[in-house]
Amino acid sequence: MTAPAPPAVSGSTPGPLSSGALMPLVSLRAHKWLALTVMLAVAAGGAVIGWFKGTPVYQATAVVYVAPRFANILRESKELELQSNTQYREFIEQQARTINRYDIMLAALARLGERRSLWQADGESDRHAAERLQRALTIRPVRNAYLITVSLESRQPKGLDAIVNAVVNAYLEQVRKEDIYASDVRIASLRERRDSLVADMQHKVRRRTELAQEVGVTTFADNTLNPYDQLLLDTTNALADAQRRRISAEAQLAAFDGARSKAAQAALDSAASEVVAKDPGLNSLKANLFERRSKLLEQISGLKPGHIERLKNERELRELDEELERATTVLMARARDTLLQLRRAEVRQTQQVETDLQRQVDAQRNRASWFATRYNEALTLSDEINRARQQLDDIDDRIDFLALESQAPGFVRLESAALPPEAPVSGGRKKLTILFVLAGVALGLAAPIVVDLLDRRIKTAAQVEKLLGFRPLAAILERTAEPAVRLAAADQLRRLALALERERTQNGIRAIVLTSVTSGAGVTTLALNLAGELTQSGVRTLVVETNPLQPDERYLSAAPGLVDVLSGEADLAAAIVPADGPLPERMSVGLTVDRHLSLYGRLSQVLEQLRARYDLILLDAPPVLLSADAEFLAGSADATLLVVAAGQDMPGELQRAARILERVNPPVIAAIVNRLPVYQGGGSSARMVQAYQQGEEPAHAFLRSRTWKRGTA
Repeated sequence: MTAPAPPAVSGSTPGPLSSGALMPLVSLRAHKWLALTVMLAVAAGGAVIGWFKGTPVYQATAVVYVAPRFANILRESKELELQSNTQYREFIEQQARTINRYDIMLAALARLGERRSLWQADGESDRHAAERLQRALTIRPVRNAYLITVSLESRQPKGLDAIVNAVVNAYLEQVRKEDIYASDVRIASLRERRDSLVADMQHKVRRRTELAQEVGVTTFADNTLNPYDQLLLDTTNALADAQRRRISAEAQLAAFDGARSKAAQAALDSAASEVVAKDPGLNSLKANLFERRSKLLEQISGLKPGHIERLKNERELRELDEELERATTVLMARARDTLLQLRRAEVRQTQQVETDLQRQVDAQRNRASWFATRYNEALTLSDEINRARQQLDDIDDRIDFLALESQAPGFVRLESAALPPEAPVSGGRKKLTILFVLAGVALGLAAPIVVDLLDRRIKTAAQVEKLLGFRPLAAILERTAEPAVRLAAADQLRRLALALERERTQNGIRAIVLTSVTSGAGVTTLALNLAGELTQSGVRTLVVETNPLQPDERYLSAAPGLVDVLSGEADLAAAIVPADGPLPERMSVGLTVDRHLSLYGRLSQVLEQLRARYDLILLDAPPVLLSADAEFLAGSADATLLVVAAGQDMPGELQRAARILERVNPPVIAAIVNRLPVYQGGGSSARMVQAYQQGEEPAHAFLRSRTWKRGTA
């Protein structure tokens, strides 16, 4: 163990810790009756609901074939250029939305004639019946096909096919009427516009040719500059760059001109200081002076203030400092002057360059003015010619499209008519009952898992580690009748005993308090078993019951108890009960009316006397949350073991108990997870028990073989 609290016991080898992962098989085994009840309840309820609500639903479906058609009239494969897949998808969607249009619904009702009552109820208006039919129809384009399905569902199969066929026939009739009208007039108007554009474009081409011969340029393009523009642009960019350099040079001069502002003087001093700092002559002088200064300081050290040699050396030191200061001042003045002269020369140079470039720009602008007018006119003509050509292309495409579409705008035909429905497509008592049975099985399997997820009790050592922030010292399995489980639990108890023995020998921990979060954590059983294990290992161990709140009958005897020893009414040796059978040496708490310990001050003396007799003293203390005695005992002992009951303690209770012990600040504190269940559905504990079972089989076989050999011998 380590000190101080609250870190966990160090150097110990804890038992196998459960991962705390979700284990459905464990939940199902633990709550199998709950799962079965949920399954039967949902299945039975679903059977009743399916019997009364399982009304079958019938459907009638018609299929329409829709495909735009373009004949090869102008040139080969013209339809591939006019029609894209995206265009066709939009065309299909438009046709699908047209089928349940309001006017088509009215036409479909009119087509039914005397059979109108198949859909329209008595006293229902035509508008209401048409709108209701709009909502009831299911119209879907078939993916990757030239088909549209028109479906209608109802609980009554009679007349469904007639209604769907009436809607489809009304749609087909309406589509045939909506053809392109006045296509010849449109084509003639487009051709007249085309002739006008051709004449205007020819005139502009002749004018652009004249301009090209005049300026000596054959190409006019927006993305290509003429030579004069490019030359003027380069000179202008050079002028702008010279202006920026001039502004930068003036700014640098202003930044160093100390006559303008104190900030400029400071900047000049800073730059001069940088130059001075890099001066090799000054640095060499500094090195020599510093070397002489160090020698003088060595000679001064140890001399009294009035010593003649000390006064001489101090005077020489001052002379060295003055010489260094003079050299630095002279060099600074030179650096300032040099920097200012450099900045002024740079300003004059940039001003001269800017003036020369400005004169050059003015001259080039005058030379390019006559060229720019003609070149821009040519560019404008080029743009107008390109726009005219684009308009001609659009007009030609539109004329071709109208010529083709006027002959074949696309065709729509009935692929298959709706047939009278014979079997329901959904609903039905059997199907609904099966769905409820499946839902019952799913809910029945999920209910135990949900119950375990909602159970906030601590179940694994991993939860304890997460809540306390340190790894438990040990995780003790709950003892059952299975031999493998008992072997695993005994091994974990032995590991804990070895850890305590190591702490005793290494860190001198001898008095250990065993307390719990709440009652029923098995502290007494753990303390007695642990003492028995330690005693068998040769460690003299005594268990002292310090829980007057809930005395245990295994401590009861005719001998006096701890309360009697504290009050001085009994001798310590008389209160110790010798080991008998599985019970180790122990001391009961004795009889007390107050249900708590008294005379706290004498407990340390009793512990000292017990340390002289025993190697380890285990104090069986009351729960932390139920008795203040646990706080006192934790502060008086060498270490405190907080026993957490798996499947019983809540996270909030464990955290409150930990905070109480932190306030007490015991020398060492550790946690033990007790009564961990072995989950047969999974977990590290189950795997460990399985390993013990696999190891028991060859051991028993070996013992049986040895017994048989002895009998035959």
